[in-house]
Amino acid sequence: MEQRDFEARLREVKARAEGNWRTILESIGVEPKVLNKRNQPCPACGGTDRFQYTDKYRHGDYYCRGCGPGDGFRLAEMALGLSFMEAFKQVEAVVGKPVAAAMAGSPAPSAEKMRVLARRIWDEAQPVTAGDEVDRYLTNRGLKMGKYPNVLRFHQGLGYFVKEGGKSKKVGEYPAMLACVQGPDGLAVTLHRTYLQDGRKADLPDVKKLLSSGINGAAVRLFPVAEELAVAEGIEKSLAVHLATGKPVWPALNCGNMEKLWIPESVKRLGIYGDNDADKAYDGQAAAYALARRVKKEARRRGSSIQVDVHIPKAAGDDWEDVWVRRVARTRMAA
Repeated sequence: MEQRDFEARLREVKARAEGNWRTILESIGVEPKVLNKRNQPCPACGGTDRFQYTDKYRHGDYYCRGCGPGDGFRLAEMALGLSFMEAFKQVEAVVGKPVAAAMAGSPAPSAEKMRVLARRIWDEAQPVTAGDEVDRYLTNRGLKMGKYPNVLRFHQGLGYFVKEGGKSKKVGEYPAMLACVQGPDGLAVTLHRTYLQDGRKADLPDVKKLLSSGINGAAVRLFPVAEELAVAEGIEKSLAVHLATGKPVWPALNCGNMEKLWIPESVKRLGIYGDNDADKAYDGQAAAYALARRVKKEARRRGSSIQVDVHIPKAAGDDWEDVWVRRVARTRMAA
């Protein structure tokens, strides 16, 4: 196989698999308990609680304190005793058809059905107001605002579903923070949901969910943008950056999507606020600089110029919400 041909296949498989790794890994034989996002023995190096499947960046991610981090391909290799090529071919066979169809013959929902569902959920929700569950949640995190962005809404009782035997089973209803995810054309692509309880994140396996995968450069446009834009990974981190700097901020929602983020050509000053993942595998830094590199190259090809600044917190493991919360605490102590 030509190296170039294989690289193209690998890119295609990764794109199709993004956000669907739990289903994919289960369908090729990885035990569900390995993917339950709890601390447990590592499939490769053992231990007792050193391993956790996180899917943090929607690439089947895991972290092990013994043998380090990896993605879905590496996890398939470890858990099933496969070579990389064997794991790749099995994943490729699954994502060659709609992923949802790989389990119990369930048909993948159509794009139109997902749009209708997103619209229904959005219409059931209300703008965020003082005292509601979203306001309580953000206030508890040091992110209270006098007026919240219109692309955030509060849902009083959103269904939480889990997969059982290839079918979705509703296990309860929770208050939720909804965020509208918009593509380059400004149209809604999907919804991001954060399930809440008593002013905090609900104690659920997947407390943050996208209604559908494949956001590919879309973002939550928290604030209108002209010539200046800041971007960060998550919604809470982005609100922290806005409160600290006053800049309009868009969340990319995950590290993998950050480097793909669509940046309007009107933007002349771009601030990229990445996480400091030096305590893990430098994913936050890598995504931030990958976006910066891409944007600069695109501007050069267009014959235009853009100022790009990458900001990373100093301490390993920190993100910009951590920095903001400490700043608020110091201000209160000084007062």
